[in-house]
Amino acid sequence: MRLSQSTVVPRAADTTADELTLRNPTNGGRMIFISVASQRDNLGDSLLRRPLIAAGQACGTCHVYVGEGAEDWTNLGLRSVDRLYTDRRKWMFALARSAVLRRTTLLLNAGELLPDRRFLVSRALLLPVILASRARGGRLIHAGFGLRDPNAKVPAIARLIASLSDVATWRDEASRSAAGIGTVAPDWAFGEGASPEHVSERHHEQSDRRVLALSLRGDRPPPPAAWLDEVRRVVSEDLDATVVVVVQVRRDGDRNAWLAKELGAELIDWPEEADHAEQERRVRSVYSRATWIGSNRLHAVIMAVTEGAVPLDLVPDQSQKVPRALAVVDLALLPAQGARERVKADQTDVRGALASGRKRLTGLATAISRVSGGKRRRRYRVLHTVSAPDRTTRYARHMAATEDYEVRPVFLSWRNALTRPVDAVHVHWPEHLVPAGSSVRARHDRALAAALIRRIQREKIPVIRTVHNLTPHQETGDRTGAHLREALTALTRAEIHLVPNDPQVSAGSVHLVPHGSYREPYADVVGGSPLPARVLHFGRIEGYKGVPELLAAAAESEVGELRIVGSPSDRDVSREVIRAAEADGRVTYQFGFVPDVDLAREIGEASLCVFPYRELHSSGAILVALSLSRPILVPRTTTTEALQGEVGSQWVRIYESLDGAELDAALRWSHEALSTGSRPDLSDRSWQLIRERHKHVTLSVVGSPANPRS
Repeated sequence: MRLSQSTVVPRAADTTADELTLRNPTNGGRMIFISVASQRDNLGDSLLRRPLIAAGQACGTCHVYVGEGAEDWTNLGLRSVDRLYTDRRKWMFALARSAVLRRTTLLLNAGELLPDRRFLVSRALLLPVILASRARGGRLIHAGFGLRDPNAKVPAIARLIASLSDVATWRDEASRSAAGIGTVAPDWAFGEGASPEHVSERHHEQSDRRVLALSLRGDRPPPPAAWLDEVRRVVSEDLDATVVVVVQVRRDGDRNAWLAKELGAELIDWPEEADHAEQERRVRSVYSRATWIGSNRLHAVIMAVTEGAVPLDLVPDQSQKVPRALAVVDLALLPAQGARERVKADQTDVRGALASGRKRLTGLATAISRVSGGKRRRRYRVLHTVSAPDRTTRYARHMAATEDYEVRPVFLSWRNALTRPVDAVHVHWPEHLVPAGSSVRARHDRALAAALIRRIQREKIPVIRTVHNLTPHQETGDRTGAHLREALTALTRAEIHLVPNDPQVSAGSVHLVPHGSYREPYADVVGGSPLPARVLHFGRIEGYKGVPELLAAAAESEVGELRIVGSPSDRDVSREVIRAAEADGRVTYQFGFVPDVDLAREIGEASLCVFPYRELHSSGAILVALSLSRPILVPRTTTTEALQGEVGSQWVRIYESLDGAELDAALRWSHEALSTGSRPDLSDRSWQLIRERHKHVTLSVVGSPANPRS
């Protein structure tokens, strides 16, 4: 299904459903119900709902509720066969009747999920209909939602309805993580706009023309004078651009008229006589010639990006909705510093994001069509031998994000491991599953691990293993522990390597799936600005990580500050840090767990992150630093050489020996990387690619002839 449309916006058929009529569609008797009631003065609302409706139209006749008194809504791409409702009661009655008479598909309205009283009442009224529909083989689609505040508690009814859905997707990782179920797909609005080919042509034509499009929300306090002064400076010094101010939401008109006057810019207002479709054509015409876009309206940024504009971090926004949604297609709000010099590279990233985003939305539409038109497909349950994610960026959160339309991860509890249906077991850190030691807890865990292994053998459950370390951090302990770990190795059907050229540890097939980046989970976390000559080391403070060597090198260097952040697991090392801080005021530290928001600030304030590990195989901390666009200094190993080749030598500096001169040289080098305002290339570590690769590994073992469960 092709979701991309031209800039000529289709107009809906002039149809209503004042008289209730349930027509049998020609497409296999499928009845598709969609509610798209929304803000009619907001272009973004039809932008994200038009592709949702198109996905429903591919499945059958659509019964579409557009809102009270919305007969003039002309921008949704409805067909003459579709039924349009302006009375919610009639639409609900039609939905309830269809749900008990025939197989019916309900597509929930996409967009921002605000769990207020109105939302809770609406969902409570829908729940009985959903349950009745499912009893008749109906389908529920929950696609394209984002939480306004992912840090707030998600209502139980919202989680329940998401769990009942045949397809459940969220428009950003923070929303998916908060809900704890479903997968991530780009906002539906990425499916609209110009084709990548047209965008490429425009980028070529814009080589000598630079235009900055701006659009402000009208429901926020007016920006201060200092912000206006900074925008004027950026426009004249950093961008050398012409400014066009755009009204994309009618109620934002006064705010944007004021902005255009203050900047002496052209204003594209929303005349009273211009309907929704006409205003979208006017706005897209501006975005099609814009080099950059700056806005705190999410769909202003997305619409501009779909016409080829590069998003800039110019307009403050506390909600962080924009960076969360952009991260899903591996884009970010970029600094204006260096934007003119790197514009070609940024435009290349935009074209790549559009191509991949639309491919993913086509896959989502295909999944909706598949589940709507056929039997429910089996979702394979993969038990990961780590505890469930806790909203921090532990590795478990990466594994939770591997949920797909066909694969669902579950996490280690002994109830899951020993009694609930499992199609595959994914082993991480066997030394944690089978701990060493003679304590009661260790013996207890080994007994449970033995029971799990017996279940795997008895039920012929395939085992996948991720090789996190070449050698375990813990010894096997007694003979029983060694035997259990050997049994897991023998049962391994597929082996995942995080870095290339690792030695194989089992007889299973080998798959390279690199550690994912942290761009999506950190997209809504605001970092700081780099402080001159500030060096940071963060992560769990352990003996093998070389902190004493870093302290010695810093003492001989001209660093302004050496900051050590993390939980110490080695008392001797922590004592050395404390003594160094007492002797040298440039050494500071913070021991203990550091929340993501504080860690992002620490990394943002660093000019250089140093990881002087004596052993370095795979490191999540290194990827956190790179994900937040901070240069790193690391020792030469096979892993760091491969990483430097992947992301570039301007972001990864390798040393042969660490001393004061090397630290000073690395600080000068890092200044060059930071001055460009660019980002490391972590495209091969996007969560979408990691999700696809994990799915491939899972299906390769659950679908193999040796596995009777497939």
